[in-house]
Amino acid sequence: MIPYYIGQACPSDDLREANIYQTRGSCVKSKLNEMIISHIVDFMYEFCSEEYGHNIKITSYDDFCDKYWKIKEIPLRWWYNIFRIYYFENDWIEWKISDYEEEIYNEYVKKCGLHE
Repeated sequence: MIPYYIGQACPSDDLREANIYQTRGSCVKSKLNEMIISHIVDFMYEFCSEEYGHNIKITSYDDFCDKYWKIKEIPLRWWYNIFRIYYFENDWIEWKISDYEEEIYNEYVKKCGLHE
C-alpha cells in the first residue's frame, strides 16, 4: 500500500474556513494514478456541472483551472493547480499533475458523456 496526500485549494474570504482541504489515504501502487485521476475528475464534474456546480464548459484541465480561479476570485499564493498531490515511496514524491492533464480531461469527458 502506498500512502498519499491530496491538498485541494478552496479559497474563501471567511477566515473561519480552511483554504486547503486535505485528503489522506492509501492504495495499491498499481491503482494510485487511477485513484488520483478519479478524485480530480469527480471534483471537476461537480464544480462544472449544471446540477451541482457552476454550469461551465471546459476544453482542458488547464481551462478548468483558469475558470476555477476566476469563479473563486480569491487567489492563493503559489497555487495555480487546484491540487497538490504527494505519495510516499521511500520519501514523499510529488504526483505531477502536468504529466496527466490530458488523461484527466479525457476521463472528465467520459464521465460527462461528452464527445469531442
